[in-house]
Amino acid sequence: MIRILIFILAGVPVHSFAEPGALATLTPPSAPRMKLATMTDSDPVHPGDKFKLYLSVQIEEGWHIYSLRPLDGNELLATQIVLEDNVFENAGDWQESSPSLIRDDAQAKMVKAHTRTAEFHKSFQVPKKVAVGSHPIKGRLLYRACDNKLCTLPQTLPFVNQLRVDNKK
Repeated sequence: MIRILIFILAGVPVHSFAEPGALATLTPPSAPRMKLATMTDSDPVHPGDKFKLYLSVQIEEGWHIYSLRPLDGNELLATQIVLEDNVFENAGDWQESSPSLIRDDAQAKMVKAHTRTAEFHKSFQVPKKVAVGSHPIKGRLLYRACDNKLCTLPQTLPFVNQLRVDNKK
């Protein structure tokens, strides 16, 4: 009963519990505008080459998202990048632009966060026996955004980057 009262006070329709997956599709009206762009440092690539995939996230002013590597005790706030299967081999961990250490009043603690922009990159290797042609790198950015008063539920930004593989150098 208390849970229903909390959702009524928060403005979430109670009937949404009857619809499977309805809560997953609700976006709070106060959620920030986020824009995600991808690019690689080489195109085309060749079998045996290494390349980097870059993600650039534009964050609405006044909001922040959390670091990939949060301070101890803040692990549940960490931004994550999840890749789907692709033909390219991982050649390192995700790296991120330097986060700021800020006081997050919504969480009532110090956190490592990105404001306005966040940039991420990861190295990959092209397998020796990969087929010539265009190959997608698909994934999603999982994040929580806060504005020092409230935080969103976990959000997802999907991305796809097409990369051409060519035999000729």
